[in-house]
Amino acid sequence: MRNIFDQYSQPENKLTHALVTALHEDRKLLGKFVRWVTGMAPPAKSINIVEQRLPGDPESNETDYSRQGLPDAWIYSDDDWSLIIENKVSATLTRDQLNRHLATANRRGFTKVTLLVVDVAEPKFKLPKGSIFKSWPDIYEWLYKQSGWSYWAGKVCEYMDVAESKWPDDNYLKEGTLTKFSGIPFDNDNPYSYLEAKRLIKLIMAELRSHTALNKQLGMDPVAPGRGMITGKNASLVWDCLRLKAFDHEKDFVKTVHLTVGIQSERVVAIIIVPNSIKRSLRNRLFQDGYEGFEELFRQVHRNINKTVGKVKGVESYVDVLQRHYRTQKSQPTVDARQTFSLDTAFPSKNSDVKHQPIWLESAYELLANKKGNTQLGVGAVFSYANCPSVKSPKIVESIANTWLACKPLIDVILDKQK
Repeated sequence: MRNIFDQYSQPENKLTHALVTALHEDRKLLGKFVRWVTGMAPPAKSINIVEQRLPGDPESNETDYSRQGLPDAWIYSDDDWSLIIENKVSATLTRDQLNRHLATANRRGFTKVTLLVVDVAEPKFKLPKGSIFKSWPDIYEWLYKQSGWSYWAGKVCEYMDVAESKWPDDNYLKEGTLTKFSGIPFDNDNPYSYLEAKRLIKLIMAELRSHTALNKQLGMDPVAPGRGMITGKNASLVWDCLRLKAFDHEKDFVKTVHLTVGIQSERVVAIIIVPNSIKRSLRNRLFQDGYEGFEELFRQVHRNINKTVGKVKGVESYVDVLQRHYRTQKSQPTVDARQTFSLDTAFPSKNSDVKHQPIWLESAYELLANKKGNTQLGVGAVFSYANCPSVKSPKIVESIANTWLACKPLIDVILDKQK
């Protein structure tokens, strides 16, 4: 069924129409929006809002509107006050265009004018006097906060979620985002969706790239590319990774230790990956002190996870030893064998009912130290949708970062940075 906001052909116009419709239909929302943008209460008199035309002019079609260069929306009162909205997503914003809007308002007799500029990212030029910038993620975040009481605010958020999922596949919104991460909604009532997971992983990675502790403590490279194009519509997993500055000399991330987050059909996985293709000299540092050193290293990681992430309900420490092979260079890997276990099996704690079974860690050591095939190691934590409520909130991003930080001893050993 066609969305009620899809009244135009151009994506930017559809987005404007969604926002304007919500503000028009919910006058309380409109008043709060004006106060949020301008910092002042709207005029006491009734407020009018028009889309793609000037106050008092007849409604224009989309072609005429684009040719005339009219503002996207105009909120105004019957006296001299107005709030003009100019929206961009992928089209280029220019200072001349904004100056023309302000000049038009003055010619129309509006002396109290605010120009709201909305784009995916803040423009690189200085905005004209009387202009205010809000990013689309800012708009989304504000609407999301109102959605608890405003039906229309919630509908715009839903529309933006879907648009952000679909537009990149239509060669639109190639850079930046429309929304802000607000949690992972998957559960029995809202099952896993590839498009939604792909949208969410993009938002999560954007926040993690700006995480100060990951940069300072782990040497995370905020600008290095991750896995590249995300594919796998038929898979029940979407994942991406961050690289470390220590491996900037390596062009291919699969030859480096990397920080990986995956959104699966039933859980979120945050792990440090030590890939099969890493230099043998670096990999062998994990085993240089025999099993005792290996065990002590994982004891530290387990202790750190319990300390920094263990208070999060439903979190489980996680080790994954994976052997696979590729039939062709471009084919999906074939899994030959896999061993996954909780570190609670090796290091029992008072808060865990996991049975002590140290042979799991011992066998992982033997598999990795004496590997014969394509074998990688993953260490971190998992957060299930069923048992971990924080997955549904923005707090999960911090838990992901803290999981990686807890694995710092593993990275330090490989990079020979241990104290």
